[in-house]
Amino acid sequence: TAAADADAFLRGANAPLGTSINLAEMQAIAAADTTGNQLLDALNQKMMRGTMSAQMRSTILTAVQAVASSSPLDRAKQAIYLIATSSQYQVQR
Repeated sequence: TAAADADAFLRGANAPLGTSINLAEMQAIAAADTTGNQLLDALNQKMMRGTMSAQMRSTILTAVQAVASSSPLDRAKQAIYLIATSSQYQVQR
């Protein structure tokens, strides 16, 4: 499932020991706004320098909203995973 893939990706299942991603800021944003909009705004700025297309945003927002709002860490993981594995993020600028 996408959630399991996101969890494995963000835990660094294949990364050297000691490598991790601090998700505290994104978790706090996801907890504060159950719509997911502020989370995507923040990730758009941090990961894509504000260049996320409307179609990508809509698709990721739908996926984030499918995760229970009572699980902000999972929402943050889902959004980060989908952005990091997207073709728009992978394009070298």
